[in-house]
Amino acid sequence: MTDSDPITRLNTALEGRYRIERELCEGGMATVYLADDKRLAPRPQEDPP
Repeated sequence: MTDSDPITRLNTALEGRYRIERELCEGGMATVYLADDKRLAPRPQEDPP
């Protein structure tokens, strides 16, 4: 496996269930991502703050 973008790798691993949209934050023990659950109804779009 090539060393590609983490979001691309996560989307490949979670294909059919979740779609990773973007990284929210990163810390010493974990990285938190915003994901879309493909099995739930689409969430409404929010206006940026």
